[in-house]
Order: sequence, then C-alpha cells, then structure tokens
Amino acid sequence: MEYYELYEVLKSHFDPGKPFVEIEELNLTMESIPFESQVSDLLYGPEKSSCPQHHQNLEIHVDAYQTCHHASVDIKDFDIECNKKFKYHILKRADISTATGCILFFHGLNEKRWDKYLPWAYELAQRTHKAIILFPIAFHMDRAEPMWSNRHHMMEVVSIRKAKYPGNTNFSYVNAAISSRLEAHPQRIFWSGLQTYSDTIDIVKDIKNNRVKSISPDAEVDLFGYSIGSFLSLIIKMADPEGLFSQSRVLCFCGGMTIDRMFPISKYIMDTRATITMQSVFTELLSSDFKSDPRLKHYQNDGLHPHESWFKKMLRYNYFQKEREERIREIQSQIKGYVLEKDLVAPPMEALNTLKGGYRDIDVEVEIKDFPYEYSHMTPFPLSYQHKKEVTEAFRQFAESAGSFYSQRTLR
Repeated sequence: MEYYELYEVLKSHFDPGKPFVEIEELNLTMESIPFESQVSDLLYGPEKSSCPQHHQNLEIHVDAYQTCHHASVDIKDFDIECNKKFKYHILKRADISTATGCILFFHGLNEKRWDKYLPWAYELAQRTHKAIILFPIAFHMDRAEPMWSNRHHMMEVVSIRKAKYPGNTNFSYVNAAISSRLEAHPQRIFWSGLQTYSDTIDIVKDIKNNRVKSISPDAEVDLFGYSIGSFLSLIIKMADPEGLFSQSRVLCFCGGMTIDRMFPISKYIMDTRATITMQSVFTELLSSDFKSDPRLKHYQNDGLHPHESWFKKMLRYNYFQKEREERIREIQSQIKGYVLEKDLVAPPMEALNTLKGGYRDIDVEVEIKDFPYEYSHMTPFPLSYQHKKEVTEAFRQFAESAGSFYSQRTLR
C-alpha cells in the first residue's frame, strides 16, 4: 500500500466520536478516551491565580494582554471549555489486547486535525508493538475553539491584522487566531505548555493506576515530538517529573532545537509579526530574569520549580547552554533527532547545535535526510500520486529508523 493510500484508509476510519474502531485489514484499533484537564486554573481568566504547590497567590496582569478586538480571538483562555474537556486517541495493534509499552505522541504548532499523523502513529504501532497515544497540546486539535478554523470569521481577523500592521507578511485565515493570541501574550507558549505537561503527568499516572485498560500499568512510556512537540518532549524528558520518564526514549522529528532557532513564519503556522514579537518578548524576559512577569518568574525559579523551569533553558540557544548541555549529555543515549535537510522551519543545523552541543561533544544521534521530491516542514510526506513511490520509500525509511530507536532499551 502506498503512503497516500494508507493515509486515505486511516482518515476514512478515524472518528473521534466513536469510542472504539477496529480496522481488521490493517490490524489496528483506535480508541477515543475522554479526558479532563485538572490545571486549567493556571490559564489567563481569573483575576488571581495561585501556585497550588506553594499556596501562593500570583496576580495576573490583565494589561499585559493585548486585544485583537475580535470576540473569537480575545476570549480568555480559562473560558475555553473545549480545552478543559476533550479526547485523546490511542492507536494500537489489534492482535495485542494490552500493550506493554506506549509512546506519547505530540504534534506541531497550530494543528487542528490528526489526519496527517495517522500513518505515522499506525506505522509506529505496528513496528514497536506499543500503543501510540495521540495527545493534543492545549488549544490545539479538539482543544481549539472551532471558530479558529472558520474561514469567514478568521478572514475578519486577517483584515484587522493587515490594517494594523501594513508590513506584515505570511498572514492567512489558517494562522490568524494563533498569531493574534501569541502576539497578544507570547507567554501563552509557557502556560499552555505547562497545562499539557501537567496533563501528561496525569495520563502516565492513569496508566500506572490501571485506568487505561488497553495499556499495561507496567508499560514503558516513550515520547515522540514533531516540530514544537519536540520542544515539549525534550522539556518533559529533561524535567523527568516524579521519575516518570527516567527510562523514556525521545524522538525529535523536524525539531530538537531551542525555540529561538525555530522559524515558524508560515501561512500555516504563524505570521511574521507574531513570530518576531514572540522572540523579542522572550529575549527581554530572559535578559531581565522575568522581571516584568512575576507570575512567570515564580514558575521559572529553579529553587521553587526545578522541573517547570527547564522551559527557560530551552528558550534561547545562548542562554543556559551549559546547564542544558549537561542535562542532555546525561540522557544522550535516550534521545534521537530525525531532521530534514531542506526544512526551513526547523533547520537541521540547529538540531545539531542543541542536541549534540556547540562543541559536538554530546553523543546524541541526529539523522539528517533529504528526500528525492519536493517536501517541506509542514508536509514531509506529501500526498502526491506523481511521487508516490518516492514518498512511500521515504516514509518507510523514517518508520524503520523510528521503530529501531524505540526498540532499543537503556540498561536499567
């Protein structure tokens, strides 16, 4: 079966509204499991937010949030109900009733549908015999307001941004919502990431407490990150909250670098204005030790929040380089990068710089591929009939490399 054919079969069967689907001819089951986030009070909305660990009230400075003057975009994060209650999905081989291993799978920035990832998850499940957990990052996939995908309403936001920033480029109805929201408050990257990070811990605990019946409570938990999902996966691995991920292996696909070395300017991801604002705000926050944002400063304090503060160490390459590289060196055998030569959003050289270190003295494997067809960061495996053989072969190579990596285990 060619890649595009596999994609069509999986897409036609994937139905988040059904709790269980089996595709006999592909030896695959797909589950959709309801989940309720327990940490949504971290998000912008209430006038005050407290740190539950330190029982400390942390005031949210409302004037730090700019507005777009469009109701669909200016909605407060705390009020977005679909981000609190949603579903995640498990893809697993049908001939395995209870998986003894699983891979937490994180997608890219500004994604609204799982379709593109279904073949990736399918092939990982078949090759590794692990259950693949497709878990949505906060405010993405089903956790995103449906309005943010509405062409008519988002074109209104585009018009607002065009009028406000005449020199702006790479704007589109696809990225209008995320561009407006991240320009308004770039720190949303952290708060949404922290919510997802906390949700992930709860998922792993659910597994260990035998609340996920298709995965063994003794299952090994690995991580897969694509694009910004790699950024999140690396932070989870480096932080290793409660020792839950000490044995986890992490594959960074089209990612693996600090966030300042990613270039998400694209009609499909973020417009130019939002990207520049995000990078400049994080530079200012780092250089001032988060002086202008006491709430974020609290969570980036190494003494108070040693796990969550790994976020700041992955923001800019030249900040905390020593600490970051020391930690990556400790877990070097459990990380792999798989990057594409012509990727302009996540350049392979930057994956080398972060994962192998400035002096190339960290033994993390970074595999650089260049496929014999036109591809991009957003579409590494295009649904092209003309190049179907080449795309299928490239996908096979990727799946084989990933499957082999996950099949290795570090000696305990």
